[in-house]
Amino acid sequence: MIAKKERKIHEINAGSMADIAFLLLIFFLVTTTMEIDQGLAKLLPLKVDHPNIPPNNDRNVLAIKINSKDDLMVEQEQVSTEQLEEKVRHFYTANLKQETNEHMPLYEQITMSKCSKELEKIESGLKEDPTNQFLLSEQEKWQTRMSICTGLGSKSYSEMNRMAMVQLESQSGTTYKMYMLVINTIRKVVNELRQEKCAELWDKDYFALNENDPRDNAILEKLRIMIPERVIEKPIEH
Repeated sequence: MIAKKERKIHEINAGSMADIAFLLLIFFLVTTTMEIDQGLAKLLPLKVDHPNIPPNNDRNVLAIKINSKDDLMVEQEQVSTEQLEEKVRHFYTANLKQETNEHMPLYEQITMSKCSKELEKIESGLKEDPTNQFLLSEQEKWQTRMSICTGLGSKSYSEMNRMAMVQLESQSGTTYKMYMLVINTIRKVVNELRQEKCAELWDKDYFALNENDPRDNAILEKLRIMIPERVIEKPIEH
């Protein structure tokens, strides 16, 4: 009887397989594109030491609140999203030409003389503390105000009280959609008012201004001073 010859089975070298799997893993990690949630493009203000500032007057604050059910309140009055735009616009313009509403922010006249006096005070403070961020920021703003007056032929212009602000408070259950609707409504009003002012003083389209153009950017800086977007968010209630 002829004995069968045993076939010798060769072992598979798994070392190269591990190398290939590792290379494939690296390939997919490098080439795969992952989705990133888009957030709000907002610049947080610098934390600076402010001088003694008196408590803000109620007339200078437009209080907006969104509860967990997306109900919208403006100054303790429930309003629709359509009414919100009207409330914000009224807050900005009620006393623009003359004081007619004691519950809305006042406007003050900014003159060359006032700009000079404020800049002198700031420069005096900077001599004692050259790195004071608040004073440096105020210096830049008053220089811009002086530039506005100069461009108007040394005339004055009206500016909303520098303590005036929109105070937004949202509860933890507020939807992102509702929050963004409120933010965009405020911005819409501010941008439309800037558009009106831009056409009036510079005969230009505000929405066509290019920040990368030095001349356009100078106009944008002036408009941000003249018609500020001041939205202060209160801590979220739970």
